Amino acid sequence: MNPGFLFAMSLPALVAALFVLAVVERFVRNKKKGTPIASAGIGELGATFEAGKRDELEYRKEERQLRDDENDGAPPRSLVDLDGGTAVLNVPAQRTR
Repeated sequence: MNPGFLFAMSLPALVAALFVLAVVERFVRNKKKGTPIASAGIGELGATFEAGKRDELEYRKEERQLRDDENDGAPPRSLVDLDGGTAVLNVPAQRTR
C-alpha cells in the first residue's frame, strides 16, 4: 500500500482536514448563523473518544429545538414595570405546622 493512502485514511489526516476546513470557513463565512461545518466535525470526532461528549451534543441539539417562553414554569410572584418605575412583590404567607 502507498504511504500517502495510509496517511489519508488515518486519524491525523482527519484532524488535519478539519483544521484546514476550519481555517477556510473562518475566512469565507461572514457572520452567517448556524454551526460551522468544521466545528460540527470536531464535535463529532470528540464524541468518538469521550464518553460524555455524545450526551452533551444530544442535549445541545434538544435545547436548540425547544422554545423558551417567559410564561413557562411557576406563576409569577412579582411584577416589575420598568417604564412606570414600579415593582409589585407578592410574598406568599408562611405555613404554620
